[in-house]
Amino acid sequence: MRRPHPRYDVRRKAWITNAGGRLKVLAQGPKDSQSEAQAWTAFHEHMAHQGCPVVEATTPELTLGELADEYGQWMTRQVGTGEMAEATEAYYRPYIQRFLDAVGGSRVASAILPIELERIKRGWHSVQTIQRLYNWGVKMGLVSKNPFLGIERPEPGGRQRTLARLELAQLLRGTDRPFREFLIALRRTIARPQEIRAVQWNNLIREPVPMFLLREFKTRRQRKQGRFAVRRIPLDAFMMRMLERFERGRKPSPAAHVFLNRLGRPWTGNAVRCRMRRLRRKVGLGPDINGEEVVAYTLRHTGGSQACVNGVRDKRLAELMGHTRTSTTERYLHLDADHLHEALEQAQRRRA
Repeated sequence: MRRPHPRYDVRRKAWITNAGGRLKVLAQGPKDSQSEAQAWTAFHEHMAHQGCPVVEATTPELTLGELADEYGQWMTRQVGTGEMAEATEAYYRPYIQRFLDAVGGSRVASAILPIELERIKRGWHSVQTIQRLYNWGVKMGLVSKNPFLGIERPEPGGRQRTLARLELAQLLRGTDRPFREFLIALRRTIARPQEIRAVQWNNLIREPVPMFLLREFKTRRQRKQGRFAVRRIPLDAFMMRMLERFERGRKPSPAAHVFLNRLGRPWTGNAVRCRMRRLRRKVGLGPDINGEEVVAYTLRHTGGSQACVNGVRDKRLAELMGHTRTSTTERYLHLDADHLHEALEQAQRRRA
């Protein structure tokens, strides 16, 4: 028999409980961590008032590896029921594995100190992933507390680097044909790397406007259409000629991936990262003055910035790039020094 606990009522938009024989509203508002915390506080007060104070159960002494395994199995179930995107699970796993390798998976999860994450954090997601792992563990009763709540996440700092024509040419000349085709697709479609990795032949729409049509993508849950939302990735004439060449050479099945490596397998996120790292070294492209390296996403950012320079703005640019808000697209509105100089000359030019 399940112990009494707060549960969220979607219709009432509130946390409730039936403990004590009558419905009790514990906290109202959206289903988030803040309202859930308020609900648990109210729940403990309610149970104490009923004469049945909640005795906290002791948590098992799980190792970090066991906690990570439990979380991994939960994520797999979430993917199976459609509650989590497969790409999200694949994104979290490497960060968790790096944390396991760094601090030791055989150690008791609750004994790991905040300083240990602080020493190895490399970016926003490296902290967010571990905080999320422990928050889930607390919620499931596997650990008593999250020791990493106070660790500050580094600023995400959206991509700012764009590629000059010569730099892009260096990258394309420096790699093999399969990866070159992948990079060209990123630049010409302005799609996310994970979207280009994911497209299959059954996502290709030829008429009336050529495009890839995706039903699983990064911002699907944020859109008003919810599960009915789709991501449209338009294809120009160059891309269509490339795809026709693929079809003639492969005779692919509808469920086959479009972009494949030299072994005929779909690109993985890790493979793309490794190839970009080796390619940067090969052609001598180091970090820019802000310390930002060239990555696969740089080609998308380059395409978005060029679209902006060419006059694509606001909602059209947001839709082209798959953003749910135009505010996200604003970071693509920066111009490089040459365009700023041209704009200044145009602004100062006197009429004849």
